[in-house]
Amino acid sequence: MARQLAHGFAFIFTTIVAVAASSAQLANQPPAPAWLNGSSKYEVKFDHEGKLLMGVLFVAADKEVEVKLNGVQVGIAKDATKAVSLDVTRYVGLGANTVILQSKDGSPAKVAALMELNGDLAARRWVYSDESWSTPQGKATTAGLIDADPATDPFNFKQTFDAYNSWQLAKRDQQSQATDPSTFKLPPGFKVELIRSALPEEGSWVAMTFDPKGRAILAMEKKGLLRVDPDGKTQVIEDTLLECRGLLYARGYLYAHANNTKALYRLRDVDGDGVLEEKQELMRTEGGVGHGRNHIKAGPGGSIWVVNGNNVLLPSPLAPSSPLRNYSSDQPLPNPWDSVMFDGTVELPAGHVLQVSPTGDKVELMAGGLRNALDIAFNRDGELFTFDADMERDVGASWYMPTRVLHVVSGADFGWRRGTGRYPAWYADTHPSVVDIGLSSPTAIFFGYGGKIPAKYQEALFICDWSYGRIIAVHLKPDGASYKGEQETFITGRPLNVTDGCIGPDGALWFTTGGRGTQSGLYRITYSGKIDHTAPSGDSEQLRDLRHALEAYHGGIPDGLQQRALIRSWDSLGHEDRFIRHAARLALEQLPVLLWKAKAVEDPNPGSWRHITALLALVRSGDASLFAEVMESLERIPRDTLDEERRLAVLRAMGVALARWGEPEEGMRARLAAMLEPQYPADSFPLNQELCRLLIRLKSPSVLEKSVKLVSVANSSEELLFYPMHLRYLKDGWNIASRRTVFEALNRAEKFNGASAYFKAIQDTRNELAAALPPAEALELASIIHPAKPVVLAPHAMPGHTFKAWKLEDLEAKLTQVGQGRSFEKGRAAAISAQCVFCHKMSNDTTLPAGVFGPELVQVSARFSRRDLLDHILNPSKVIDEKYLFVTITKNDGSQVTGSVEGEDDERVTLKPNPLSPETVEVGKTLIKKREVSTVSPMPVGLVNGLRMEQLLDLLAFIEAGGDPSHINFKTAIPAP
Repeated sequence: MARQLAHGFAFIFTTIVAVAASSAQLANQPPAPAWLNGSSKYEVKFDHEGKLLMGVLFVAADKEVEVKLNGVQVGIAKDATKAVSLDVTRYVGLGANTVILQSKDGSPAKVAALMELNGDLAARRWVYSDESWSTPQGKATTAGLIDADPATDPFNFKQTFDAYNSWQLAKRDQQSQATDPSTFKLPPGFKVELIRSALPEEGSWVAMTFDPKGRAILAMEKKGLLRVDPDGKTQVIEDTLLECRGLLYARGYLYAHANNTKALYRLRDVDGDGVLEEKQELMRTEGGVGHGRNHIKAGPGGSIWVVNGNNVLLPSPLAPSSPLRNYSSDQPLPNPWDSVMFDGTVELPAGHVLQVSPTGDKVELMAGGLRNALDIAFNRDGELFTFDADMERDVGASWYMPTRVLHVVSGADFGWRRGTGRYPAWYADTHPSVVDIGLSSPTAIFFGYGGKIPAKYQEALFICDWSYGRIIAVHLKPDGASYKGEQETFITGRPLNVTDGCIGPDGALWFTTGGRGTQSGLYRITYSGKIDHTAPSGDSEQLRDLRHALEAYHGGIPDGLQQRALIRSWDSLGHEDRFIRHAARLALEQLPVLLWKAKAVEDPNPGSWRHITALLALVRSGDASLFAEVMESLERIPRDTLDEERRLAVLRAMGVALARWGEPEEGMRARLAAMLEPQYPADSFPLNQELCRLLIRLKSPSVLEKSVKLVSVANSSEELLFYPMHLRYLKDGWNIASRRTVFEALNRAEKFNGASAYFKAIQDTRNELAAALPPAEALELASIIHPAKPVVLAPHAMPGHTFKAWKLEDLEAKLTQVGQGRSFEKGRAAAISAQCVFCHKMSNDTTLPAGVFGPELVQVSARFSRRDLLDHILNPSKVIDEKYLFVTITKNDGSQVTGSVEGEDDERVTLKPNPLSPETVEVGKTLIKKREVSTVSPMPVGLVNGLRMEQLLDLLAFIEAGGDPSHINFKTAIPAP
């Protein structure tokens, strides 16, 4: 549940893809297909390039029609009132593809089709039936659009589309029962049944487990625990703990991780009445509850393993044996914007994994650098895995990282940092993913062990995606001392807002739905086919054993074992396996630096993995007195013999040294710059990123000119933002040509698709660079520097308008008029008049203000119906994303200040009352009586009250079209057939 709504609008960003057929379009909302009639066979060709997360083909027909994709029959359509939904992901190929719809009896059929091709990072295309389709007789004949009469539209949004935020269909005002299991899609042989829907008084369910008697225990989102017996009888067995995201029965107790109560508890029924009246607090954690206290699992040896999101602070005290304890931001160029970025107040080690003794008396920090991993799971070999969330606001930027399945090894730091400080996966002191999942919202994960299911699923890691409504089976294969995985969609539904799951005592796969107050259900999946049994592979056991032996030193090394530990870890520092090198380096860092410093700097094979890894350990463990020795050792490395991975590791060691040890003395600074300058630019963007950062830190006189040349030919959003953002550190060496190139790069960057943090970084970079311009250059470059936004007028200041407090019921019946025949120019004017464009990016039209406060709306209609869009415009406080919540501070004298938190230090809190104004208000912390999260949206009520009905309908058409004048909303309306 990492992703949330902002003013009711989801973030959705589209990457431009070439289109081969006129019936394949890149759109921000589903187009309306046309009915095809008069033939028994219809055909269309389309091209597909790039990744494909999900492909779904919807077909409606007035008789039985075979649906074929690339010659393979993928399903049958036979209903003209409700389109069949077919998952065609595995049938879509790169390049040319063909869809054929053919009636089984050979007679003419009336059909309509719509295909959604959803690529990674929301690259969404639609292929739909229209006059471009062909028949054996020639061009297809159309008979009007399918949504001419919404009451009979077979492609009704709430019946068909598999999309991010389908969880909203589970809101209690949308459905009073859990989703009908007959609508779910599973592999052959599997069956799903709904065991129970949550009653209104039971709230929403966010976690589950089974007790020793085989009864399901469910955590109610707001408060308490509910037990469900096999016969359906229920009992509230605990009624005080708030939002228990993690539940575990172990050692005769129920362990519960209560997020809003901010503690891990051990519960027990003492008197046998079924109620857990004995409650012991084992571990308290402070911090926030958004990315909070998540799931728990039993680990090898009987300990309790806990995963926390990045809003949770570490408990105190931590055991000194914690494998992860030598962490730092470790970036040579800190970003001063971090304090006002989302998650800007996150403290290291951000999201983390703890090992807690059964009695809570010992807590070890095992791994960190996560954003919001909701759950963890051990495989049969005791290896730990998690499914970490992305930061969707960062899409388009060089620091974005997708949702990922991770192998959580001892002392791992996965690199989540504030804002732009996020580690890339190729840093030598972090770890790559097992598999990148892409668009998803991670919740529970679990292995299929003990399931009465086919062997490949028994060995699979099941991961739950709350927003897209699916459970994915990740098939793991040993890869050296770690693993690689391949994902397979196991079950999908709409809505399938899955919150937790496990293999039950009966061997079935159980899961719950719920979260954010949505309708919950308890489901059970069984398999009716023949069950095979395959012994798990033992590949790579020797490498894993070596890693485990090295990890045994991570908790500390007694004096008597130091020499043995040094020999063993030193031999493994140069191992070809990345995970072995990591384990060896952490073991080395437990030893006194004087014991191995000389071996590191004097390694006889400069540039070997052993040499580079030892130097990285030294800069992490030593102090600034070693600066000269380390840098001289780095100078000995022959760069021409290194592959890219080792070159990056060398640069990383240098970057960590600068981050931890500060500025070198002038002679050393000049030597280091001179050593790096011939290497820049390199032939890869990762190398150029590190070289650029280091040379800027080292005040290289050539880095500006070289970086400007790179940005002048850059063709990706990551590069176009990266170079200008870092060049703003340079005050000297600029000329009018270099400044022009950088501002033009930022303008080009804005034409790429990205998320709000991406566009905010562009604007912040532009502002800083523009502020540094000499007056004459500012005048000369004015035409390429975006001007300030226009003065914002309140609705009552606009002459010639009448006002009406619009309500949803005033316009609901008119929404069918939005689909065609609207005015683009009037819709654009309404977006300006209602001030939407000053907070939101609404189109790719660069003549409009590029609002950066609110979420981008260019793609919002791919997620929401017209009614939902209108509802959230009229009622902006109905659902507010946590990223856009205002804070109200009440001072000691009773006065109040409300606004977004722009910054905070030990003495003051800085608020911005008006998102459209630069003015801020500082409040001294000694004057604060209390602070509360505001329940009022920053988006004011009544912004559209100055619009007439036709203007409002044009505005909705403009939003649906993403500001695209060629959209179907602005075409001449076609009469109903």
